[in-house]
Amino acid sequence: MGRVFASGGGAAAVVLGVGLMAGCYEGRNGDSAYADDSPEDQDEGEAPALECDAIGGQPLRRLSSTQYEQILLDLLPDGFAQQAVAASSFPRTVIDGGFSTYASANRVSTNASMRIEDNAEAIAELFLANAREIAPVLVPCLPTDYTPSDVDACVGEFVEAFGERAFRRPLTEAEQEIVLRLYDEVARADGANTGLAAVLQYFLQAPALLYVVERAGTGGELYVPLSPHELATRLALLFTNSAPDDELLAAVEEGRLRTREDVEREARRLVAAPEAVRAFAQFHHEWMHGFTLESARREHPAWTDTTSLALQEELGRFAAWFLAETDGSFHTLMTTQAFPADDRLALIYEADGDVPRVGLLTTAAAMAAHAHDRSTSLIERAVFIRRHVLCMDPPPFPGELDTETALEGYGELPTARERLEPLMVEPSCSGCHVAINPFGYPFEVYDWAGAYRTTENGAPIDTSAELSFGSLRGTFADAPELVSAIAQTDEAHDCYATHWFRYAMGRPESPDDVCSLDAVTEAFAASGGDVRELLVTIAVSDAFRFRKVGGEP
Repeated sequence: MGRVFASGGGAAAVVLGVGLMAGCYEGRNGDSAYADDSPEDQDEGEAPALECDAIGGQPLRRLSSTQYEQILLDLLPDGFAQQAVAASSFPRTVIDGGFSTYASANRVSTNASMRIEDNAEAIAELFLANAREIAPVLVPCLPTDYTPSDVDACVGEFVEAFGERAFRRPLTEAEQEIVLRLYDEVARADGANTGLAAVLQYFLQAPALLYVVERAGTGGELYVPLSPHELATRLALLFTNSAPDDELLAAVEEGRLRTREDVEREARRLVAAPEAVRAFAQFHHEWMHGFTLESARREHPAWTDTTSLALQEELGRFAAWFLAETDGSFHTLMTTQAFPADDRLALIYEADGDVPRVGLLTTAAAMAAHAHDRSTSLIERAVFIRRHVLCMDPPPFPGELDTETALEGYGELPTARERLEPLMVEPSCSGCHVAINPFGYPFEVYDWAGAYRTTENGAPIDTSAELSFGSLRGTFADAPELVSAIAQTDEAHDCYATHWFRYAMGRPESPDDVCSLDAVTEAFAASGGDVRELLVTIAVSDAFRFRKVGGEP
């Protein structure tokens, strides 16, 4: 791919190095590769005080691919932004445990670094291909019939304004000097439009855009409040999956984003804004492991390309509907029967008849996400319910076991429950499976595409389950009855709140987060399980508003 700028050296060479520098950005938060990467912008006056004794260390996070694309959509003019996203080769976030917000899901390999650089270059080339129309919209100080001298005259204003939006903070003098020198050298050699393209390319692959760098507080304290710009970035990424909006930036500029009350005010505004649907959709899609459907193939009569796409979108659609059309309570999320099915999934849902689906958990997408190509996975679903819905870790795996021998002679039985029954009675297996398998029995009525069924291989499916774990105790006839019971447990409420905390922080909780997380779960319970209140409570927690100097423990 050809460069849109001269790359023989000097300022233009800076752009070549930015993408490669990204690969170095895996250190602790605050140990930036740029000496001036994040200037201090703490307000004068008494600093906010930490209410907890400790908070967990925060790793340096790169934006997820979804966040990067949303920032492009908000940074660039509409039509150009759509083109840029459509042509994006930004490395896709691969979730391997946790959420797409995790630092561990967004590591930068050499290949990824090259793709980041190529992506920025491709967007710069898109700009050049239609610069006369795009430039006056991208650079507001340019007239529609601009000349090169017009660009020279207002490029400084553009760099300052665009850079602040891209970096989510004002540029340092050193950064402005680098970018303006880059423009001057490229424009002198190849023209003003190419100079603007080089500037755009610089910003779209700069580590200060790609990473959530937090460097506030270096005065010897172990725990320090985030700067207003850092708070604005955390709030924006949590609620909108993007950079701070105009109102957040105004709050920073006017000194109105510093205290706990300031953060709560902005959190309440953002959770009520239309853009909050982004966070709700992303979280619930990932919590239910909807990302596994992106590459899924199911040998099923109802499975088509259209069905596959609809299933990939269903969990996000459910979350958007839940946010807009319900009371926003956890109980409703788990038990509602009012969610309208997508017409594209008619072949899957037509088998339901008058049998109700309840909540997010029994959607076709949630069930299909935990299945194989030609069969369900009773144990996988059971582990998911226990671990991800109730936060009850299964018993530890005892080591090497000869499960094939234990299951010998049972493989031809018609139902999964019958085929796996030996694991419930064989002494070497039962210690784990008695605590796992019953969680999966009620969900066997949903096949590997998420369609309802009453039989497997011609035999009736027994959906009853007897459970005695935590506050979940009793015999449950089917999935709706079990899910309704789960929705009322403290374990499920606390687990849901914990997952949102992990999503918001971009990391698992640590022992130092006990105080902050306890405050979050207690406030969630006190609100009656109001999910909007949960997000506000996370935003005002110590873990969200402060950082541990030095990053990770």
